[in-house]
Amino acid sequence: MKIIFNSYLLRIFYFSEMTDSDVDVLNISDSDNEPVPSKPKKCRRSYSLKLKLDAIEFSKYNSIHSASRKFGVLRGSLQNWIKQEKELSTLYEATSNSNSKKRLSGAGRHLLNKNLDEKLIEWIRCRRQEKQRVSRRLIQQQALKFFEKSEDGDDEENAEFKASLGWLEKFLRRHNLSNRRPTTACQKPPIQYEKTIVQFLMYVQQLRMNKHFGNRIYGCDETSVWLDTGGNSVEKRGAKEVSVLSTGHEKMRLTVLLTARADGYKCKPFVLLPRKRPVVAVTEKFKNKLILCWSGRTWMDDSLTELYLNKVFGNFLFGNRLLVWDSFRSHISHATKTVLTKLKIDTAVIPGGTTKFLQMADVCWNAPFKAKIRQSYEDWMLHGEKETTSKGNVKAPPMLVYLSWIAEAWENLSEEMIANSFKICGISNNVDGSEDDKIHVFKPTGPIPSGAELMRKERQENEFNELTELFEEVDLMQDEENGILSDNSLEL
Repeated sequence: MKIIFNSYLLRIFYFSEMTDSDVDVLNISDSDNEPVPSKPKKCRRSYSLKLKLDAIEFSKYNSIHSASRKFGVLRGSLQNWIKQEKELSTLYEATSNSNSKKRLSGAGRHLLNKNLDEKLIEWIRCRRQEKQRVSRRLIQQQALKFFEKSEDGDDEENAEFKASLGWLEKFLRRHNLSNRRPTTACQKPPIQYEKTIVQFLMYVQQLRMNKHFGNRIYGCDETSVWLDTGGNSVEKRGAKEVSVLSTGHEKMRLTVLLTARADGYKCKPFVLLPRKRPVVAVTEKFKNKLILCWSGRTWMDDSLTELYLNKVFGNFLFGNRLLVWDSFRSHISHATKTVLTKLKIDTAVIPGGTTKFLQMADVCWNAPFKAKIRQSYEDWMLHGEKETTSKGNVKAPPMLVYLSWIAEAWENLSEEMIANSFKICGISNNVDGSEDDKIHVFKPTGPIPSGAELMRKERQENEFNELTELFEEVDLMQDEENGILSDNSLEL
């Protein structure tokens, strides 16, 4: 205490003898008031499998100490790697991208409640199989419910589980889940359409066997074409607002009927134009590429369906033909059926709710067709010659321009893709079932993987019924009495 007091007096005497200039030069800081400098935070490093194996190999011909200095790792870590050399080598050979794989499977901190994790991921799978929406908030709520019902919910040590956002992010990353925008809205899960789809495909195959259509199987669909479909725009990352100028062209819409044949042949698109007075220049230019209908409206009815059938099909082809289309009201009306009978065209109407699985246009044609039109519109907006209104707004593209986009987009679809689309939807596949694996809806990764087995059983049952009918026609007892062995008889 005496020493501290004396040093304090010396400091007072020393500073009292100093001038103002000396005080300005000196920079004195009281060590008691100085903030203690924080130690630099250690950065934890992770090492790839390749680096670990290289360090192990280097230590074999040198030493662990020299290997740890060369690769910048701790001796203890290197010794653990040497013990796990066999497992690391096996994992390195089995992993395609070994630089991204850092450690053995099962390493790291283990789950505190594995049972909760398994129950929750199973609940999510069941909800998604039923096509139910699963949000991040629902996952958190369900996790809390499962936790309260579990044994850990009564444990005071684990009672702090709150299903926080951090836990949610790790859970999603652990199970390779992400928040996605819905691409299709359906009223029923696909599995409920399984029997309907199988029955429709078997009906088409039965028609083909009875009528012998060959490649004269057609598919058609009406699709709306918007000149400006909108879409995303590139913007600086993190921007809260992304504004896009409106051209007014997004209100312009056409209806196009696309028709193609099972061998890849593409019929002329049937285009409904929103004006009644024909333009001679437009008609002359596209007479070999498009069938233009100056109807003044862009929706189909019985009269326009009759015009479409006469223009696209007509009576020029002698032979049975099959047309596969959806159950739109003008397709199944009495007037349309009369026209189909007159043209000798059989139809297979796709059941409601299954067009996204069975209609060739919905599955294969429409996406590339509309993508090409959108690309043409963007090129025209960027490089094309455009007219403006008196107020400086860009006018919509002329009729000659957007009709050329439709013709070019349809020509851009290859015949091979058109032919494959019929097999992908199960319309033109071999009737013996050898090409059932090409039906996309029945593939192992498809919406209804169990449909392939159901279709195989249905085909076997039909074959058995045909054999039964054949045997009933043969009077086996009469053949025995007459001493005649029929070719159709069968010894059981």
